[in-house]
Amino acid sequence: MIAAAPNKLQARFCQELSRQLSLHRVVLLFDPVEQLRSLLDALATSQPTPDAPGGLNLGELQAQWLIAGSSLFALRHQLEPLVCADQPDPLLVYLPQRQEADGRATLLELIRAGTVFEAQLVKRARVYLREVMEPDKVEQLLKRPDLTYRDIAIALEQSGEGGFSQLKALFRQQLGGMGSPPENAELARLWLASDQFDAGISAKGLQSELQDLLHSRWGLGFPAEATLADWRQRAQRALLLHEFLHDWHGDELTAFAKQSLPVGKAAEENTLTDVKALRRNHASAYIAIAARVEETLGLRELISHERPGVLGAIDTFPCEEQFLLRSVDAFLAKGEAVKAQELVQARQGSFWLVGQPTDPIQSQRRLQWDLARTAAALGLALDQAEAQLPRPTAPDADWLAYQADVAHHVDGLQRRMEQQVADLSAAVVEVAQGLEQLRTRYEQLLDKQTRRFTDALQQAGWLIPGALPQTRIWAERVQPGAGRAVVFWVDALRYEMGASLHERFSGWSREQLSDLKLDIAQAALPSITPVGMAALLPGAERGFAVTEGDGEPCSVIDGVPVGWSNDKPKRLAHLQQRVPAAVVLNLVEVIRSKDAVLLDKLGGNGPVVITSIGIDEAGERDSDERLANVRADMQRELDTIEEAVRRLAALPLDHRLERFVITADHGYLHLPLGREPAMRIPAPAGKTFKLERRCWLGHPSAVQEPCIEIPPADLGYGSNGLSVVVPRSAGVFKAGGSLCYHHGGTSPQEVLIPLLSFRCNPAGAAPDTDATAAKGKRSKHPAWPGALPETITNRILMLPIELPVTLLNQGESRQLVLAAYDSKSDELVATPIQAIGAELDTGTNRLTLTLGQTATIGLMLPAEVSAKKLYLELRDAATDLVLHKSPELPVDLIG
Repeated sequence: MIAAAPNKLQARFCQELSRQLSLHRVVLLFDPVEQLRSLLDALATSQPTPDAPGGLNLGELQAQWLIAGSSLFALRHQLEPLVCADQPDPLLVYLPQRQEADGRATLLELIRAGTVFEAQLVKRARVYLREVMEPDKVEQLLKRPDLTYRDIAIALEQSGEGGFSQLKALFRQQLGGMGSPPENAELARLWLASDQFDAGISAKGLQSELQDLLHSRWGLGFPAEATLADWRQRAQRALLLHEFLHDWHGDELTAFAKQSLPVGKAAEENTLTDVKALRRNHASAYIAIAARVEETLGLRELISHERPGVLGAIDTFPCEEQFLLRSVDAFLAKGEAVKAQELVQARQGSFWLVGQPTDPIQSQRRLQWDLARTAAALGLALDQAEAQLPRPTAPDADWLAYQADVAHHVDGLQRRMEQQVADLSAAVVEVAQGLEQLRTRYEQLLDKQTRRFTDALQQAGWLIPGALPQTRIWAERVQPGAGRAVVFWVDALRYEMGASLHERFSGWSREQLSDLKLDIAQAALPSITPVGMAALLPGAERGFAVTEGDGEPCSVIDGVPVGWSNDKPKRLAHLQQRVPAAVVLNLVEVIRSKDAVLLDKLGGNGPVVITSIGIDEAGERDSDERLANVRADMQRELDTIEEAVRRLAALPLDHRLERFVITADHGYLHLPLGREPAMRIPAPAGKTFKLERRCWLGHPSAVQEPCIEIPPADLGYGSNGLSVVVPRSAGVFKAGGSLCYHHGGTSPQEVLIPLLSFRCNPAGAAPDTDATAAKGKRSKHPAWPGALPETITNRILMLPIELPVTLLNQGESRQLVLAAYDSKSDELVATPIQAIGAELDTGTNRLTLTLGQTATIGLMLPAEVSAKKLYLELRDAATDLVLHKSPELPVDLIG
């Protein structure tokens, strides 16, 4: 239907047709260019078929109608039973694409018995159009060679609403004819974004109206002899350049002095509004437009030597984003981490990063900026760690506060940065200069830390006050306490990784976990696996030593030898001898075993020991000759540890697992490139029992700087013990093994290990097995913690979220998982791509939000999304329980 109510022209046609049909019963309507087909479709109550006529509602009269096909003889045959009566029912015979002369010979008897209706569309329409339109516009419309009733009906409808535009009618028709015609602003943007309307504009001769529209909107004029494609490129160049210059804070760019630009306050404001809307609603088109205009103007070269401050807050062109990333690199290279971080934060919502989330180029750009964000954070952390590095005369205990409050942040950020670098090829890292500077600073800090910490250790008698000796962990943290214990012995879990786990478990709810505590323990020396794993065994608190074995060192627990590198079975046998009820599993077993298997193995009431070797194995694989991202494997081991805790705590055992302790045998040093020759130190002279990159065991005959000998008596290893020789610096011995990853020395990273402990509430940690928790049958949840859009109109969905706060949890953080689901199929549709005011781990989709503080989370909907409605879920990262579920949100994407 053209309109809900008939216009005057439609009413007049209905009157005329009703009168003719009442008088003649049969009326023939020849319509050579189908001007009235849309009128008949609007009046039809049913469409005619080859077997039966359709119905027409003419208001005063109800009639039948037929549409002539290719054969007039077939039409005459079809009409015979309908007109054979003396007084046939009213019948309109519609003959599209035929003149009266074409059918007179075949249909002569019917024409004489009935009548022919003369459409006279132009004549009839002129009267009614002049009531609502200017005469010149009426004549302009009526001169169109392809004029139809539909065009006139739209003109009458729009004129009644404030003015008629043939352009609007054309755009409305090509957009499907639904809803109101686009307003001038949207009309201009649609034309600017696509050439899909050009053929219609040219066919209908609407260039003049388009010219008027563009001039009134943007103050631009176009040569009449130019093509519409040329007009569009001129307009695109003018609009984007205007936005760029409006946001420019540098010296005047004389290169653009002759460019045609919007003039006048209204035109300039319209331009800024329309370019912004073009980016938002026509992202794919905008990407192509901006790239072409940028190349045409030579912008990349023009701004390549400018200072960062010349660009404002808008990234009109892709070269601006890339230029600013180079600026971040320059700041980092000069040690100006604050400026680098400010620039990264200011650009985290750039269109060229999140405007088209599914675009592979933008995905790569986000990786570059994520790396820059981490690099800037590392620069700031290095500033703080260097400034607060304990002085040589500082009390020994200062090192524990330094490690807990400052130093571990540097190590964690360095690990994350190198993991992100490994996700990119070296050739495409765009903060390479800053990266080199940060790596140099980190190595220098490691060396200073190691020298001063080694001196502090020596002054303290090789045991820092306040750090729990590794040999006492079982006796003081695992053995005592109410509730069945689980202890994780994680190979190479250095302190910053323990802090990362602590942060993860902090995100668990109070109903799931309590008594969470992170302490610092001190690894036994040398800080290598055969020593550290032995020192964790029960009985080590009574006596521990590293002595001469059968051609190699040997760890001794309370007088009992437990072997060396390949003697893990001997160490575990010692554990079983001391604690017969103990159960030992490796981390992979915990994750892969079926519940029934775990329930069988853990059916007793003794402590459970979980061993993990993934971190150390990944580190040992690293070298200059391999491209594998071993730090990603290290990160996955942390994910697996958390998953193992969740699973163990949820097991319905008779003697549930409640107390958890996570600790390590040693830490490590891990650098991206092999140590330079200057950092490789000759091994000591003497009888060698073991030589590794960071330690030497044996009976030295001479020890020279930069090494230090630690006699066995100083470590409590007795007269049969071996001396330990380590570099005072962060250097390495000339020995086998990785030149990137090593341990055994006396740096804080190697010696100060995490001691993480907490209690799990088994009932709270158990997975929800209630049928009502299944997807699609969830019980009610608290109201959504933030504002929601009435309708989702853009693929980038920015959601404000503020978790409720009380006096008891103020300032605490919580780890959550946010996702959008199809309301009909419950299939996952979108996950976060960015977080403002919160931390987003893109590898696990975990969000860390501070209670009571508003964060804005950005989700990306795929370009091919078919969902009509979505709902959002906010889940607890630790338990996977649904905390908040939104109402259904209609999806109506624009553009």
